[in-house]
Amino acid sequence: MWKIVCTGAIGLLLLTEPLAAQAPPAAPPPPTTPPPPAAEDEGLTVRGSSVGYIDTAAVGNQLFFRSDFGYGFPFPNRAEFFYPRNQPTGRGLPLAERSIDFQDLMVHVEGALGQRVSAFVEAGSRFLNPEVNANAAGWSDTVIGLKYALLATPDKLATFQLRTYVPTGSANRGLGTGHVSLEPGLLGFANLTNRLGLAGEFRCWVPIDGSAFAGTVLRYGLGTRSTLWESGNRRVSPTLEVIGWTVLAGQESQLGVDDTVLQQAAAGVTVVNLKVGARIDLSDRFGLYAGYGRAITGQQWYKDVLRLEARWLY
Repeated sequence: MWKIVCTGAIGLLLLTEPLAAQAPPAAPPPPTTPPPPAAEDEGLTVRGSSVGYIDTAAVGNQLFFRSDFGYGFPFPNRAEFFYPRNQPTGRGLPLAERSIDFQDLMVHVEGALGQRVSAFVEAGSRFLNPEVNANAAGWSDTVIGLKYALLATPDKLATFQLRTYVPTGSANRGLGTGHVSLEPGLLGFANLTNRLGLAGEFRCWVPIDGSAFAGTVLRYGLGTRSTLWESGNRRVSPTLEVIGWTVLAGQESQLGVDDTVLQQAAAGVTVVNLKVGARIDLSDRFGLYAGYGRAITGQQWYKDVLRLEARWLY
């Protein structure tokens, strides 16, 4: 009996072995789909790295309209940084001034030439309100610039910038400096956390073919931006900046209370301003900025300044 059962089992195995050998091989597992590339970090964009007064280190495509309203400007011809020495020894206003107010309206167009390079142009108009000379309004100086990103990581930016100031404004009406100026500089930005960023700049303004009043001016600053509120593509980011200028050479003059002209060296003058404001992003591409600045040193350019800006990223 057991012999018959064992013989039958062996026969069954022999019959099924060819069938198993003829079975098709199992299909290989489907290839794993690679994960999509990580999105570019927000800190590398113009939208995510802008403050208010420090130039943006990010390279990109942007168009913005900006208005600056400055009040209480006692030495506008200092180093010929704002406008030139007055006549008859300079190209500026007919008479020496006690103080001025101004309103500068400007459009900035910037286009990326690659991932690390962009070029920009700034042009606009100026409204000048002196105390002694006549009010003036018209085309102001034009700026042509270039940016090159030296460092671009998900959390940090370091950019070289070169600005060239072209004297398209009428110097004898106080609407421009009357000379070409070059301004190389370094711009930076770092994401400290996912809601807090630090911006910085160091720039050197060098006048070309100015009068004896003209002199080199250093500009430097640090600023922070924090995300206070965010919903979808809308957000509010308060900004706080400290901007300084140090005049390395040149002169300045002012009309005194007794109508005598005070003329003195400007080298060594340092001005520091505190700027507070907020960026309001209404979409991925459109945003606003409003900010206020005030001189916190005895020396000043203007005592108070208000900045308004509307920006479109394209």
